[in-house]
Amino acid sequence: MRRRALLASVPGALAGLAGCSFGAPGADETDSVTPAPQPDQSPTDANDSGAETPTNTGNPPRPENPTTVIELETGPRTYALSSPGLHTDDGARIGFWFDRTATDSHPATLRGWLQNGNEFENTFRIDWIPGVGRTYSRQLSGYDHEARLHLAPTENNELAEEVPSLGRTEEGYWRVDDVGPWMPETHRLDPGEWVRLEYALVGEPGQSGRPTGTYEFRGQGESLSVSVWDTRSPGPETDSRFAGRSLPPFPGDGSVQWFHEANKTTSAFVRPTAERVQLDAQVGFEMVNNSHERLQCGHWNLYKLVDGEWFHIAPTGHTDDCRILVPGGREQWDLRAFNRQAVGCGTGDCRCDGLTQGYLGGGEYAVVAGYGHPTAESSALVELVGDRAAVTPTDDVSTARDSDTVTVTTDRHGDGKRPADATFSLTRTDSASERVIAEQVMASGRFATYEGGLRNALPFLTDDVRHIVVETDERAVDGVLGYDSNRRRFQFRGQAYVVTRGRNNG
Repeated sequence: MRRRALLASVPGALAGLAGCSFGAPGADETDSVTPAPQPDQSPTDANDSGAETPTNTGNPPRPENPTTVIELETGPRTYALSSPGLHTDDGARIGFWFDRTATDSHPATLRGWLQNGNEFENTFRIDWIPGVGRTYSRQLSGYDHEARLHLAPTENNELAEEVPSLGRTEEGYWRVDDVGPWMPETHRLDPGEWVRLEYALVGEPGQSGRPTGTYEFRGQGESLSVSVWDTRSPGPETDSRFAGRSLPPFPGDGSVQWFHEANKTTSAFVRPTAERVQLDAQVGFEMVNNSHERLQCGHWNLYKLVDGEWFHIAPTGHTDDCRILVPGGREQWDLRAFNRQAVGCGTGDCRCDGLTQGYLGGGEYAVVAGYGHPTAESSALVELVGDRAAVTPTDDVSTARDSDTVTVTTDRHGDGKRPADATFSLTRTDSASERVIAEQVMASGRFATYEGGLRNALPFLTDDVRHIVVETDERAVDGVLGYDSNRRRFQFRGQAYVVTRGRNNG
């Protein structure tokens, strides 16, 4: 290594970036970059005199469409930067993008800047800003040594105290010859002042090859990551037990990438931790985006396959947002499946990032993520082994019988609270085109359509009962019938039924 003086500027280093401005969309944002004029600034030649860097203020230069994905020319690897920028709690604003890929003559290079976004002078802890002063990644998952990436500062980095020397592995990948620190612990900036950054993205000493995975540069509350995958084989590396299986299409356009149909060239897919489990169980799913595109709008859904038809189980509604999965991004989702009443997640080793669902019967289910490339969605099939789902009433009901009519009353009825009291009636009928399954009847939770509805009617319609009246509230009745309907016909376990709003005499 060698000590270097601060550079006044880099001639031509930012040429062609007029019409740029700061923008740092994260994984859950859809903001676009708003172009702004590049500051009018005359560059000064770099020298080793130790002269101070002139103050840079205004909007730092940044490409209108920052490059966050590159394919190396030194080996079959693709690099994807998690975000073209980030903010810190103390007001630092950071922009990052790939300036060039790795070739035989130079490593992959990241360019960017660090700006004081405050209206006052501030001293920043450089060594805690990921990618700026925290220049080494965490060890790659599954490795205990020599599996990190480093952001080695170049001579064009205005903060660097040392510039490390670089070399190449036998396979041709670039790596650093020695490990830092190369950056200062702190740096003080005036309001709006910014400094240029440039780094070579390289492996560490002793590293051979370039392991695939996600390399995380973790700071104090913020993180930046670089995902690495095999350019030739971005798809899953394991075979599916459902390989060769043909499935009916989903409602809608049916554009789904199935895990069991994916191959080595598939760039976006849902990967399950297991494809067959015994109830009760927890199954993890990971949405993988090894494409060059940002995927959206990724909500997750659970379906069940019964007699060649898909039935949507949960959730019955989603928050009104559009989620983004950036190139190289991964999103985890867990299904906690129970054959009877679900058990809440209240222990330290219990992950709740997904769906906890009770009263799921044995059968084949699809977990569907609203991300896909080139399809609209991605899905994985999983078999849950267990008894068929039971249909039981809620614990708060009381019943009264008058001849062949049973009246079921819930705690919601007559409680004096909104929504207002309401009733619905259930009787048998000859035919119906819609089919409902037990898992839908027993659905409960934040967006459940039938919670406290049909499950409080069907169990009481025994052979000697002709008519069921359920006294509940408007929310439960609307969940059964819909907000703009007074009658509904459906089939359940081979019997047709008709449900009506109010006390119909059948």
